[in-house]
Amino acid sequence: MRSSLLIALPVSSVALLAAAVMLPSGAQQSHKAGAADFEKTAAPFFAQSCVACHNADAKAGGLNLQSFSQAASVGRSRDTWDAILRKVRTGEMPPAGSPKPSALQIKAALACFEAEIERVDRLAAANPGRVTARRLNRAEYNNTIRDLLGVNTHPADDFPQDDSGYGFDNNGDVLSLSPSQMDRYLASAEKIARTAIFGPEMQKPTLARHEASGRNIVTSVTVPASYDTSGLTLPNSLHATHRFPADGEYLFRIRLDGVRPLGSDALHLGIWIDGRQVQALDFDPTGSAAFSPDRQDFSGRTVE
Repeated sequence: MRSSLLIALPVSSVALLAAAVMLPSGAQQSHKAGAADFEKTAAPFFAQSCVACHNADAKAGGLNLQSFSQAASVGRSRDTWDAILRKVRTGEMPPAGSPKPSALQIKAALACFEAEIERVDRLAAANPGRVTARRLNRAEYNNTIRDLLGVNTHPADDFPQDDSGYGFDNNGDVLSLSPSQMDRYLASAEKIARTAIFGPEMQKPTLARHEASGRNIVTSVTVPASYDTSGLTLPNSLHATHRFPADGEYLFRIRLDGVRPLGSDALHLGIWIDGRQVQALDFDPTGSAAFSPDRQDFSGRTVE
């Protein structure tokens, strides 16, 4: 019988383990030789041109280069080494008037220093940074519930609006989890579980009202050059958006307000859905409407 053993290690431990496993003994000795070469190059170079000003006593610029002759200083003081390379490479150091190595010596020293820095960077443990534990946004939640449980009721439509960052609403750093969001999650989970097991609930009759805001109809005695026969662009037409939750029979009840001149023709009503006229009728409540000497008041009469 064959068996296997799975060992879980932290990411940093895995990186170090992989580096140790992939590094043969010959390469390890090569790295030791590289560090030795660095120390042989750094100590004489600094002693010749730098230590006179950058030592434990003088410490010009707050820098003691005597401690930078060992290869271990590259890992400890990476930023300082970047500054050293920049100043030596541009000729800023050693300053004018100080003993200066030849161009060949500077080139060799820079090559040695850069090789050691590259080696240290290559062997350094990876730091991927902080990983944000993110939640699903509303669209992702709806799609996940649909794919996992076959429930396509759009439960996340009732959740609070998702925050956005840099123009995206799936940015984990801004997708917070508020107490109200958690309450909606719990309530939605119970409803989703019931729907997945027992099927969707029977739709109950609901009432939706669409009322026009205050309209100011300007009267005119001139006949317009063109006339909208559909009435959709008239100031007394009502435009509303309604989402029908299921296929079924729907009753539309239209409540009429306002007045019309006495003796007018019957009122022509039309209902348009998705750009198509689905119903049209004439309404003329002459027998029941309230009259004044010159006008007829609809007084909230209802048409079904």
